[in-house]
Amino acid sequence: MENSFRDRNEERKEQMDERREALLKLLDEQDFKNQLAIIRALKREYGIQVSQSTLSRDMDKLGVQKNEEGYYKPSQVERTEFHHERLKGLLKSRKTAIYPNVATYFIRTEEGKAQEIAYHLRKTFDDSILATNVGLDYIILFVDADNPPEELLELFED
Repeated sequence: MENSFRDRNEERKEQMDERREALLKLLDEQDFKNQLAIIRALKREYGIQVSQSTLSRDMDKLGVQKNEEGYYKPSQVERTEFHHERLKGLLKSRKTAIYPNVATYFIRTEEGKAQEIAYHLRKTFDDSILATNVGLDYIILFVDADNPPEELLELFED
């Protein structure tokens, strides 16, 4: 039961963050003199339906005010703070993993062999390989440096 409440709250927070992010994008790209025009643009361009009161709360939170020309614009300080908070939330989500210690290997291959080699590396060492970047004749391999398998390191010694 507690998980379902937490999940719903996280979902609502995510929707709010996405709505506010869309609002910031709109205000950066277009000039609006009234909130009704913003509400319509959110619906048209992002499929986001929002009430005037919710929009007003979002604008207050983001520090959106009318500028000298009479257009709604967010303050740079509030915009930066929003993006910083959004970034922290995304990085702390259950779907994000951070590896502070990464080993990078550059492997030059015979032309046309990089894809095959990368495929076998992933199949053999999938738990340790964080990512690969494969070209026609090269592989860039990112490995968790805290837990590199000995068998992988031995391949690079020869």
